Amino acid sequence: MNLIIEKAKPQQAKEILDCIKKAVTESDNLIVTMDNLKNYTVIEEKFLIEGYNRSKTGLMLVGMVDEKIVSIGTLQGNDITSKSGHRVTLGIFVLKDYWNMGIGRQMITAMLDYCVENPYIEIVDLDVRADNEAAIGLYERFGFDRIGYYEDYFKDEGGNYGDAILMALYL
Repeated sequence: MNLIIEKAKPQQAKEILDCIKKAVTESDNLIVTMDNLKNYTVIEEKFLIEGYNRSKTGLMLVGMVDEKIVSIGTLQGNDITSKSGHRVTLGIFVLKDYWNMGIGRQMITAMLDYCVENPYIEIVDLDVRADNEAAIGLYERFGFDRIGYYEDYFKDEGGNYGDAILMALYL
């Protein structure tokens, strides 16, 4: 399997949105729900990608296998002039058919390489479902520390709650 990782392009907006919708149906670990995506358009996704590409700290990467997007990773940055401008929030998913193939590790490596090279970024944070032990272990192998526990952080479409572990990597 040959994974190609590149910055998301606006012309990939439809494929990216389709990939997100598929991932939401495959895993309860994502914060986005199908209700969130019900009225979300390809044009809105295109604008979002363009925003990431203009950002001084933000980043959206796509991971592709055989020219198909199978993973998306984001670093959501803040205005660099704000008091939180030195932080980014990491988000990632891999489609279920591609789990346990090292794609998540490769995507996180690419995002953290970007962070290390970016003079504005000092802290990478994330939240992860407290019961997602595989993801927590992966983040810890990258050096992320647990910095907090948030009860009832997630609420699914059925009204069920899930807790989160807050993690951070200080560069």
